[in-house]
Amino acid sequence: MPKSSEVRVRFAPSPTGELHVGGARTALFNWLYARQNKGTFLLRIEDTDEDRSSEESTQGIFTALKWLGLDSDEDPIYQSTRSDLYRDYVSLLMNSGNAYYCFCSAEEIEAKRQEAVEKGEGWRYDGTWRDRSPEDVQAMLDAGAPKVVRFKVPEEGTTVVDDQIHGEVSFGNENLEDFTLLRSDEKPTYHLSNVVDDIEMGVTHVIRGADHLPNTPKQILVYEALDAKVPVFAHLPLILGPDKKRLSKRHGATSVTHFRSKGYLSGAVINYLALLGWSPGDDREIFTLHELTKEFSLDRVNSSNAEFDVEKLGWLNGKYISEVPAGELMNSVRDALSNRGCWQEELEMERRDYIFALIDLWQSRSRTINELADNIAPFLTEAFPYLPEALAENIRGKDLLGPVEALREGLTQVDPWNQEELEVTIRQLAEGFELEASELIQPCRIAVTGKASSPGIFEVLELMGRENTRVRLDRMIRYLSKVKAAQEGATAVGS
Repeated sequence: MPKSSEVRVRFAPSPTGELHVGGARTALFNWLYARQNKGTFLLRIEDTDEDRSSEESTQGIFTALKWLGLDSDEDPIYQSTRSDLYRDYVSLLMNSGNAYYCFCSAEEIEAKRQEAVEKGEGWRYDGTWRDRSPEDVQAMLDAGAPKVVRFKVPEEGTTVVDDQIHGEVSFGNENLEDFTLLRSDEKPTYHLSNVVDDIEMGVTHVIRGADHLPNTPKQILVYEALDAKVPVFAHLPLILGPDKKRLSKRHGATSVTHFRSKGYLSGAVINYLALLGWSPGDDREIFTLHELTKEFSLDRVNSSNAEFDVEKLGWLNGKYISEVPAGELMNSVRDALSNRGCWQEELEMERRDYIFALIDLWQSRSRTINELADNIAPFLTEAFPYLPEALAENIRGKDLLGPVEALREGLTQVDPWNQEELEVTIRQLAEGFELEASELIQPCRIAVTGKASSPGIFEVLELMGRENTRVRLDRMIRYLSKVKAAQEGATAVGS
């Protein structure tokens, strides 16, 4: 059994899809609170919904949490294995008079709800079976009538949630219906399984999204009916999209797996999630997980909702990429380059320093690992596209075939192949054609990177190497020749 003073928190996802950033933020805040208080972080898989839950989703949650570095301290609990436990707790509530059988059919309840809607009234369960005689109940049981078990909510009084973030929130018991504990198929509802598992797991603090706040008075009543200690509650602000509506798929992909596949670093994602609702109390924005563990506190979590800003996450990810040593990015870059078909194992064995140099060259200009891999790829393969906007601005409408051919020939004479000699040669060639240096540099830049912007072109060429540069200029010359031929053909037809 845990020590009475030990902090025990849990993250309890439903395995019905990928781990959403909102769920990941909840897991993070629980993990940070446990680590800061030398407590225990637990994981519970709420998989009682057999139709929607899947093993694939469960494993996806484990993988996402591992990638984020949010390790649980004990083996995960699966609700689907605890049916007998829930029924035992229902028996306790029935025996103490805090729960009762309800034989109302779904059709009856829906008819009453529709009647209330038509009258413009709100409706909640009216307690049809709350105080029926034992004989009436037994008759229905003997007849094998379908039933649910409902909690008997006190008809008077107030249930107060003393929330660590929102303060005291009061709920009049007269506004709470007798909610279901056990469905007709004997599956537990959220209100029952949640409370039972938190009691059995020794959970001391329930840190979860503010969307669960309306559920909390019902759960407090169940704790009290079971003479169990009520945990400390802290309801985190919701995460909204740019339209101020709750973040969902309509705002684009919002799963942890998506951001990982798009080349975001786990440290940046963790850092950004921490800032969704929590503030360090100053203007700092960049934290390692270790620093967050020291700085985090519930009293600095805001009650107002947070807005998810992909641009801000991208900026933060770019900061992480720019500051991480190239060696620490190697594995992620290798995987991304493999996905682009431009990685061979000999690169890592024989040209490791070259790859490190490429990462170092581009990392300050890349916001994601995928973007970094896209920037590096032209150094490893000739099969990369020219960006249309780069061609439109710097190539089309200009007769650059002759200057680029001269550039290819001129660069064959550069010796030694270094930035200084490359710059002298290119500037002299441009002057010979009465061009601004940029008018020759830009087609050269596009030829070797596919883009109109890059680190310094002379540094790029030095790292690209003589042969790779020649091959890429040959490709540009073929492109310019086709463009010129098409233009001449069009002119001939027009005349």
